[in-house]
Amino acid sequence: MTSIRQLLSLVLLLLLPQVSLAADWPNFNLLTADPSQLPKPETVKISHDPVYKSDKEYEAYPLSEILGKIPVPPSVKTDELVLVFTAADGYNVSMAYQDAMAEQGFVAFKDNAAEPKKWLEFKFGKQTITPAPFYLVWPKKGLDEWRYPWPFQLVSLSLQPAKTYFGAAAPAKADDRINNGFKLFSRYCIRCHSVNLAGGEVGPELNVPKNITEYFKEQELPGFIRNATAYRAGTKMPSFENTITPDDAQDIVHYLKQMKLEKTQ
Repeated sequence: MTSIRQLLSLVLLLLLPQVSLAADWPNFNLLTADPSQLPKPETVKISHDPVYKSDKEYEAYPLSEILGKIPVPPSVKTDELVLVFTAADGYNVSMAYQDAMAEQGFVAFKDNAAEPKKWLEFKFGKQTITPAPFYLVWPKKGLDEWRYPWPFQLVSLSLQPAKTYFGAAAPAKADDRINNGFKLFSRYCIRCHSVNLAGGEVGPELNVPKNITEYFKEQELPGFIRNATAYRAGTKMPSFENTITPDDAQDIVHYLKQMKLEKTQ
C-alpha cells in the first residue's frame, strides 16, 4: 500500500525547482531521439506502482541501455555524477548515477491497460493527468524511494557533476565525512530544504543568514534528522530512522557545519 510519505515524495520530486541547467552536460532527449537510438522495448510488470496504486504492465525501454548512449564526462568520476530527469514543464529530479546503474529501471512509454490509448489518467493534487510522454519505473520491490524516484512526464535525461547540479549547496572544501554528508543531504533532504538558497522550499533554509548549527543544539541534530517527530509535534518531516544510520546523520551535521564556513551572503 502506498503511504502518505510515498505520495508526498512523488509530489516533491516534480515540484523541486531546478538548481542548475543541463545544457552544457551530456543528455538524451527522449522526444527527439531517432528510433534507431532507442533500445528494444520490453514488457515490464510492476506490482507496486505508487502512482496508480495497483499492479501495472508497461512497454518500456531499459534505463541502463539509454544511459549507455550518454557519454560520461572523462573529467568526472562516476561516483560524483547525478542523473537528472527533466519533465515536460521544466522541473527536474536527480539520483546518483551509480544508483541508476545498480538497479534495473525502465523508461515506460505505454500503459498496456490503456488500450486503445497509451496512458490512463490519475489524480495529481487537484489535476487529472497522465504520465505521458515517459515515466520512470522500477520493477524491484523494496527499493529506497528517496534513492530511486518515479518521475513522470519525462522528456530528457542528462548527466551532471553533483557539485554543478546542486550549485551553492555543494561544499567547496570537504573530507570523506563531509562528502558523505553532502551525498546523503542531496539524496534525502534537499528536496525540501535549501542550503545557500539552493534546493527545495518546503522546509526552512539551513545556512543563511544563520546555519542551523548556530541555533540548534548540535548534539541533538542527528536525532532530529532521523526522527523529527520525537522533537516537534505536527512536523511534516518524515522519519528516516530506518533509512539514515546515526553515523550517517552525524555526517550530515558535519556537512552542515562546513557550509557555515561557505555562506553565500
